[in-house]
Amino acid sequence: MQKLIVLLCLLLILPISAFAAPDVTSKVLNYNFGEVAQGDKVGYTFRFKNSGDEMLEISSVSSSCGCTAALLSSKRVAPGDMGEIKATFDSGRFRGHVSKTITMTSNAATHPQVFFKLEGTVKELLGISMNHISWVWHAVDQTEVTQIIISNQSEKKITLQTPAVTNPQLTATLEKHELPPGEKTFLRVSGKLGAGEERLNGYIVIGTDFGPMPQLRVSVSGRLIK
Repeated sequence: MQKLIVLLCLLLILPISAFAAPDVTSKVLNYNFGEVAQGDKVGYTFRFKNSGDEMLEISSVSSSCGCTAALLSSKRVAPGDMGEIKATFDSGRFRGHVSKTITMTSNAATHPQVFFKLEGTVKELLGISMNHISWVWHAVDQTEVTQIIISNQSEKKITLQTPAVTNPQLTATLEKHELPPGEKTFLRVSGKLGAGEERLNGYIVIGTDFGPMPQLRVSVSGRLIK
């Protein structure tokens, strides 16, 4: 009889414990920061709740880009308590519409992964018409040339430094270094394969005195097609 009573008690307890689990709810999953000037940093705090009845254990918080930092308030959130993710987006290297995602992974029952999104528009102040150059050579002695436009859309004069190259087979020259507001200049980039080489990779780096964008960078790649 005593064993039967114990068995009945276990049967009553098990269904309750079997469904006990943490879960995540949040009123705001997407935050639109509107329009910001290039170089501005955008901050927003996402708040979430452990809407379950067990301890919420957060194993990781990651962002889709190194430009977005995500700081978690605590890796453990008790049932009914709130947690926070402080997100900061650095718009320095972006222009136009941007969308960045922060992923939180936990032991939540129905939402083991929750995606928080920051999005908005970055107004370009120091514009560059091209961030990457891709060349194809059909002969070893062939020289490729690309011209890039750099424009000042800010309200102050910007000074550009002499371009530096990371590959000796690349050359880069600026038409002019001083850019008053509203003006533009041309960056001429040329490249040639070295002896015995079939590929070329490198960067053009231009320093500036413009705080929001202290450096412009153009990647270059090319290959020989025989």
